[in-house]
Amino acid sequence: MSIAAARRTVRRKFVRRRLLLRLRMFALVFCGMSVAVGYQLVAFHASPVPVLGAAVVGGLLGLVVGRMSKVVWHEEAAQVIAKMDKLGGLMLAGYLLLAVSRWWILGHWFAGHELTAVALAFTGGIMLGRLLSTRRAVIRILKSQQRY
Repeated sequence: MSIAAARRTVRRKFVRRRLLLRLRMFALVFCGMSVAVGYQLVAFHASPVPVLGAAVVGGLLGLVVGRMSKVVWHEEAAQVIAKMDKLGGLMLAGYLLLAVSRWWILGHWFAGHELTAVALAFTGGIMLGRLLSTRRAVIRILKSQQRY
C-alpha cells in the first residue's frame, strides 16, 4: 500500500465525514475564486499587485478565522470532529459582517473590475487560510492519537 493510499484510509476512518466535506468545500471555493481572479486579471487587465495583496491579507485572516471551529478528538466515535465554541461564534459573526460589507469597504480604494478581482482574491485567501488551519489542526490531533 502506498503512502497516499494509507493516508486516504486514515482520513476515511478517523476524520468525521462532515469535516472532510467542509475541507473539500474550502478547497473548491478557493479553486473557483482563483479561476475567477485569473479571468479578471487577464480579461480586464486588472492590476495584480492589489489582487496579490488582498489574497495574502485574506489568507492571514483565514488562518485567524480558522479558529472558529474547535477541532477535537471524539473518544466514543474515535474520530476527529469540529465543534463551534463561543469565541468561534463571535469570530463567525465578525467574519459574516466583513463578508457582507467587503464591497463597501474595498469600494473606497478600488472600482470596477479591479474591485471584483480584489474582493474575489480576498475571499479566496480566506478560504485557503481556513483550509490550511483546519487541516493543520486535524493532522496535529491525528498525530497526538498516533493515527497519522
